[in-house]
Amino acid sequence: MDEPGFQSFTLIAGLAAAMALIYAPLRIFLTATERSRKLRLLQRIRRLRDEQLKLLNR
Repeated sequence: MDEPGFQSFTLIAGLAAAMALIYAPLRIFLTATERSRKLRLLQRIRRLRDEQLKLLNR
């Protein structure tokens, strides 16, 4: 238990676990919001395109 290698391993493993607990949910959240933004932008582009087509077809 008093070996420096064991203490280093425990420290690194603890930091890795903390990073995983923070990074994974953050990555999922950012991916979901990015997709949501892209979807809203695409819907807006389609709506504007449809409006312009309606104006041109008059």
